[in-house]
Amino acid sequence: MNLLKLSASLTAALKAVWSGGSPFATVTALWPVNEEGKYIIQAEGIRLALTNYGASISNLWINDTNGNEVDVVLGLDHADLYPELKSNPFVNGFIGRYAGYISGASYESEGTTHQIWANAHNGTSTYNGGDQGWGRRRWDIPMHTENSITFVMFDRKKNGFPGVFVGCLTHTVTPYTWKIAYGLTPTLASGPINLSQQVFWNLDGMSTNRTNTVEGHTLHLPSAGLRFAFNEHGISTGDLLSNKKGKEYDFWSEARDVGDVIKEDSKLDETFVLSHKHPVNKHDFPAAILSSPKTGITMELYTDQDALKVHTWSEKNGHLNLKKAQGNGTVPHNGAISLEMSEWPDSVNRPEWRYRKTLVNSEDIPTAFSTYKFKVNKKS
Repeated sequence: MNLLKLSASLTAALKAVWSGGSPFATVTALWPVNEEGKYIIQAEGIRLALTNYGASISNLWINDTNGNEVDVVLGLDHADLYPELKSNPFVNGFIGRYAGYISGASYESEGTTHQIWANAHNGTSTYNGGDQGWGRRRWDIPMHTENSITFVMFDRKKNGFPGVFVGCLTHTVTPYTWKIAYGLTPTLASGPINLSQQVFWNLDGMSTNRTNTVEGHTLHLPSAGLRFAFNEHGISTGDLLSNKKGKEYDFWSEARDVGDVIKEDSKLDETFVLSHKHPVNKHDFPAAILSSPKTGITMELYTDQDALKVHTWSEKNGHLNLKKAQGNGTVPHNGAISLEMSEWPDSVNRPEWRYRKTLVNSEDIPTAFSTYKFKVNKKS
């Protein structure tokens, strides 16, 4: 980059900060995209395509048991189509500042009730950070290499949340592994935070001659002996329910066919408590294991967060066309399953949960990680 370009970039960055934007806005334009307007990172056995709209995962390719490359996530054919989506987040977007519902669209801190903008339940709740939540905003990209990409979000009191929160999200791929590291720096004021990554999976790839739902996928949640109770609006009641062995939501004692639960309730939509072992072992013991016998692909999820929302694609997610390589038509009911790690739902309004209040102070720098490891059964 010559001196003139560098000077122009610095000037543009200063203008962006002054006007309430991000200093990385001009840097983002420097990174190359493919013909679909997406950013690519890759390593042996794995390739991801992402867009800075919602920091969304658009494609994830894995070679199946026959050596054929399979795109195992939902998404759109071109990055420019994402702003047209009505969903919150954009499909497979990063969720913030607060995943799930904040009941009453308010929370209490140090004896003061703070009101934030409502976008759910007739103006009485805030969902996934509000209408301008992180999963529906455009992120900047300060760094992009062959196997890694970093997204940055400068949130200046959007949706009524206090203070200036700077979110940082880094995706890195190594052989057959995808790692996500995320954190934030709050300034000026404390506030609630609960971050999550949505990814809708179909390990069969929804291709021709393969099933187009996740019935037949097996799911194992080794540490999920409990789940959260919710009211009719999907807001946590504060109670925990037992997933007794052999009963409907027993995914902990052994792997189960997702279709078995779907047949009983027509869909799967539950949030499970993750009872981790000692924190040093969170890299060694998976929170979830999803497998497809058809493609031979197994995905293991590791995370240090303490809740996992498991839900299959349904009509409430809206209308979504399949990507061209995945076939014709739209995503069917139960066509994919999302495993969204987070903190306990609406814990900012659950003082009885004590230290799970998810309020961060301006001197805090909270971080979290998630790792996906892929295995493929090779044909002999």
